[in-house]
Amino acid sequence: MAGLRAAGIGGALFVVIIALAALVPVLVGAGSCPSATQVAPTDAAERGIPARYLTLYRQAGEHYRVPWQVLAGIGTIESDHGRSAAPGVRSGVNAHGCCAGPMQFNLRDGPPSTWQRYGVDGDGDGITDVYEPADAIASAANYLGALLRNAGGYASRAILGYNHSQAYVEDVLTRARAYTDAHDAARVETGAASLVMAACASGGLEGLAGPVDLRAARRLTAARTYRELPPWTLASAGSSVTVDARIYDNVIWILRRYRLRVTAAREAGHRTHGDGTAVDLIPADGVTQPVWDASAGRLARDLGWAPACGHSGSRPGCPLVPAIQFVGYDGYPSHGSPRTCSGRCPAHLHLSWASPCYGTSSLSPPCEAVLAFPTPPPL
Repeated sequence: MAGLRAAGIGGALFVVIIALAALVPVLVGAGSCPSATQVAPTDAAERGIPARYLTLYRQAGEHYRVPWQVLAGIGTIESDHGRSAAPGVRSGVNAHGCCAGPMQFNLRDGPPSTWQRYGVDGDGDGITDVYEPADAIASAANYLGALLRNAGGYASRAILGYNHSQAYVEDVLTRARAYTDAHDAARVETGAASLVMAACASGGLEGLAGPVDLRAARRLTAARTYRELPPWTLASAGSSVTVDARIYDNVIWILRRYRLRVTAAREAGHRTHGDGTAVDLIPADGVTQPVWDASAGRLARDLGWAPACGHSGSRPGCPLVPAIQFVGYDGYPSHGSPRTCSGRCPAHLHLSWASPCYGTSSLSPPCEAVLAFPTPPPL
């Protein structure tokens, strides 16, 4: 797996993800992503991939939230989905003396080896076997997910650690495109971008937001300007909103990590919104209370909100993380989930970043300083 053909399969995968992420606005609009099962295999996939392998790719992609088409593209190149008679596919190791199985995991780059770190028992038989397709494919999906997390979710940084082969990357992309449903491919302008629906469907888009330390904060004084949010971040198509450029990366990270969309950002006549340091959010995946609890509610709690302090949403009642000055959610008048907010109180989560200008309602220049938690810049 790692060190494959001296290229590093991880490097190939991250080039793929870079291609996907760069074109997110083309495909991901105000609505939520379809599920992985809705991105159907093409005729080429059904003809070229053995039925068992196709099922395993799709199951592993959905379970580990990675694009199944990319897994299938790798499986095609490395072993023709287990059909290759080359050394290392069914027994032993390959000609480079390192890798084995239908997904060609590296057994020799440890200890612990890549296989020892990421191998899983995909078929639940109590044995983790690099030559067993169910184990190998699930392990490949597990490894890809780990690579994204270890890179903070950002492919542009992760790929720097790989000595990748552009020819290998193009081969993976070509195969994965062939396995992507033609209906989805028709919605984009370039071939590589057609894969973004696969990433979206299996959670790859959200996977581009790795964990950060919310308890850390930086005081930012530059750049004092505003930045427009991309179309996919917005709950309503056709709208255009901006935020203080210094919290832009925080906002994008939150939207990806917690699957939320923006209903309001910088605007006049909206308390704390005038200087672009506040956003109103709703879930991307529906309006039911369980969805709210799993997205907006989870974020509110991670930021220090709790039902007991919901009436204030601020310090000292709520032990908020340093970068956040106010959380308007359940218990605060005219804010919250459907549990507490309905009718003339549209359900939403309000977040305000800490700044000396907190409370501004009229449109104003950017504040002299803003606190933000550290995140890698989005792609």
